[in-house]
Amino acid sequence: MKKPWILDGRICWLVMLTFSLLAVWPIQSHAALAPSRLATGEMVTAERAEQIAKIRQALEQQVVAQRLADYGLTPAEVEAKLPTLSDEQLQQLAGLSDTLAEGGVLGVIIALLVITLLVIVILKLMNKQIIIR
Repeated sequence: MKKPWILDGRICWLVMLTFSLLAVWPIQSHAALAPSRLATGEMVTAERAEQIAKIRQALEQQVVAQRLADYGLTPAEVEAKLPTLSDEQLQQLAGLSDTLAEGGVLGVIIALLVITLLVIVILKLMNKQIIIR
């Protein structure tokens, strides 16, 4: 029985050598940053306003207001600090206030943890310290 021509040793060695050389050959790639959809000023401003509104809604809750008052912050101080927050800080606080709006027993536990986190973040942003004795 004769072997098929494709299984000939010379052809197999030639194919292996070719693929080995191609595997080692450097590949050129081109990369670029994709532009953001929120590149326009109007959309960024609208998103900032939406995030600030979410944070204000969370700050209106009695539990959050009481915790801030316990740390000596007035609502006017907190309100004055909101427009000066960076985009990252606003996004973080808006995400925390979104979690605060969820309900249920587990939601209450999560809400209390988020409220504590929200208060700590606001205190850190206002350069206040928490001292537990």
